[in-house]
Amino acid sequence: MKAYNEAVERLARAKGFKPEKRPLLEEAFHLATSSPSPFLILQAPTGYGKTLLSFSLAIHSLKDASLFDRVIHVLPMRSIIEDIQRTADEAFGFSRTKMMGSSGEFLHLFPLNITTADTFTWDILKLNTKKRGRVKAGREFGYDYLTQASILTSLVIFDEAHFLLEDESMITAFMAVLEFLTSQRVPVVVMTATLACAHVKLFERYAKRNGYEFHVLLPDENDPFIQREFKKEITIELNSGNPFDFVEPGRKNAIIVNSVGRAVKLYDEALERSNLGFEKDRIMLIHGRMTPSHKRELIGRLREWKREGSFLLIGTQAVEAGVDFSVDVMVTDGAPINSLLQRFGRVARYEGERNARITVLEDAPKGPYPKEKVEKTIELMIGKTIHPRVPKTYQEIVTEVHGKSASSLNKAVNRILKGTLVKLMGDPTKRSRDVLAEVERLTVKGVSILRGFLVPVSVGKETVLVSPKKLLELYSASKVELRGWNRELTDLNGAYKVAKAIALGQDVEVVFTGEYDRERGIV
Repeated sequence: MKAYNEAVERLARAKGFKPEKRPLLEEAFHLATSSPSPFLILQAPTGYGKTLLSFSLAIHSLKDASLFDRVIHVLPMRSIIEDIQRTADEAFGFSRTKMMGSSGEFLHLFPLNITTADTFTWDILKLNTKKRGRVKAGREFGYDYLTQASILTSLVIFDEAHFLLEDESMITAFMAVLEFLTSQRVPVVVMTATLACAHVKLFERYAKRNGYEFHVLLPDENDPFIQREFKKEITIELNSGNPFDFVEPGRKNAIIVNSVGRAVKLYDEALERSNLGFEKDRIMLIHGRMTPSHKRELIGRLREWKREGSFLLIGTQAVEAGVDFSVDVMVTDGAPINSLLQRFGRVARYEGERNARITVLEDAPKGPYPKEKVEKTIELMIGKTIHPRVPKTYQEIVTEVHGKSASSLNKAVNRILKGTLVKLMGDPTKRSRDVLAEVERLTVKGVSILRGFLVPVSVGKETVLVSPKKLLELYSASKVELRGWNRELTDLNGAYKVAKAIALGQDVEVVFTGEYDRERGIV
């Protein structure tokens, strides 16, 4: 436990807090460092500090590499990566990030490597997307075997794994990655606050099939964190109407909605309504169509706000996970229980905060979430007492909404695509050129491996991802220029063709030519 204790001390010193025992993390550390093939599910509530496990295992790998050479921490979104990397830099200084458009290295060789699920998938497929042009031209292989080998000699942590299992555009690739990793007996840790029985059974099936020591770890009622959280008074109510009807001036407030358009509309309305009780410079908007530097700036300002006075944050799913803030009052659109719990985890988050109020709007627009999951979540919440950071109070709802058996997840998996990906990963004769050729063949057929056909829009030296529908809207408003594309964009089909051309590596670039809004981002 020396490495674990060292990580605790370093983190406490860097962050300036008094360490509190985390029995769940201690047990996970012990199991991960004492078994040659552990598969752990760490079901820790939001705010538990589970990233400490990554830091401590990375320190352990520096002292004893007999079981794994390093740690790879895989996350579903970039915003969380930036937050973890900042903490790692402050406390440890031995990590690197690896993600599209911004990488600290080309392999995974540092004690702690923090990466996105997208980048991790391409790397395990032996395809370095930065080297795509040179690979296609036959000039090099782009570190294909080397990158994959750096993964196969690591311990892999999948953080917030429920995002990958519930995303129809990601689940097939994730299942392929899971099958390949377990076939190679790579140590695996899954960390999340919300896992349904279906998710657990799925992981158990892969683990047992390949001879892993499988453990599901949950905090019990004697855990100091759970005891502390139970003392907080957090009320959750279902209601309908305008989100502004439920905010409280003089307190820290957040309104979390399901779409960028709705968030921007509410933000503009908030600035116009002098009767809300917030100064304009204490109202903030955060969503996914902002540049990375813009979001970093806003999150930095939000960190300052948490220490001083009241504010109103209006955001989308982009602040569900990984953005470190805490509010007294939250108003949120209805969403599936997994997403709601991530949002709820941002109320009364810090020590000393004793009470909070959450309002879930039943009549809010449900998209992009499946209508049936949102409605089932709200139906099951009626009459229940839920504590956002005590798993036993919400676990039954999670399972009812997201499934009891692994077969419920398999319905969303493209079995042919999964088989193809597993073969590309595992066949030593398939190098990066072969992988690229197969990816291009699938793309031409309209099969997307990851994230659908999102379009990267260049904003200065940064990139913002938008949907083909949004691309068409921006083009029609003369806010983007298509370079390397000699046709007019007149309909959604044309926008998808642009997205496919970019996915195929063609020399097409979408450049934002409008004036980037430093308050609203791309709207």
